[in-house]
Amino acid sequence: RLSVAAEAAADVKGKSSRKPIDPEQLGKLEGFLQRADLSNLMRRQPVCAIAPGSTTPQPVFRELYISIADLQSTVLPEFDLSGNIWLFQHLTHVLDQRMLSLLMRNDDTTIASSFSINMNVGTILSPAFLNFDSSLKAVARGTVVIELQKIDIFGDMGAFMFARDFMRERGYRICLDGMNHLTLQFIDRERLGLDLIKLVWTPDMNDDATGRRQTEIKEHIDRSGRARIILCRCDSEEAIRFGQSMGITMFQGRIIDKMLQSERRVG
Repeated sequence: RLSVAAEAAADVKGKSSRKPIDPEQLGKLEGFLQRADLSNLMRRQPVCAIAPGSTTPQPVFRELYISIADLQSTVLPEFDLSGNIWLFQHLTHVLDQRMLSLLMRNDDTTIASSFSINMNVGTILSPAFLNFDSSLKAVARGTVVIELQKIDIFGDMGAFMFARDFMRERGYRICLDGMNHLTLQFIDRERLGLDLIKLVWTPDMNDDATGRRQTEIKEHIDRSGRARIILCRCDSEEAIRFGQSMGITMFQGRIIDKMLQSERRVG
């Protein structure tokens, strides 16, 4: 599951000679996760709206996630938790359960609403999610975004559609995470019943002297709905300028975090 959490792991990966996690270590890690208080590993990253021609970000909601990079360095520093994709996928199911548990015990009013969480479809269909759902106030559900990965949707379309209908009935918004400018064209957002799509920013999206690539990207964005696209992993002002030139108004990434910090200091 390549979310903000996995992105953090990717930042660590390649900078060391960590061994891929094996089943034995995964078992030990699961035991640790069941016992440990993970609240100090929970991170928040805002998704912000930036109006055309503006440089002032307005928070829309916060993505909540457990930092894989920090979990790795704290518990198994010699192993790469995302090195084995299937074991990592299993790990995300365990982290889903722990995240739901954290949110149900949470007494922090700043994350009582207007947040997103990255979940596996299997988790959404589990008793743990039903317990989480019943703990939310009805009015808060409409402000909660459930983020899914491609593998969750296309791995088992039947399970996805069942989970999607349940989430929509309960008032949640659904976001497809991890799309790039090459895969966006294959997604029919409306037909899949998705509210939002996260499009991953990469500098090569803007690296085309002919402008043909930008034209194609804009067509795919327009088809999906400009107001439904979040340009994520924005690490530079170039990313924001490009997004605005495409008609995108929602952004997420380190440059947005810095802009918000600057706003707070000025304020």
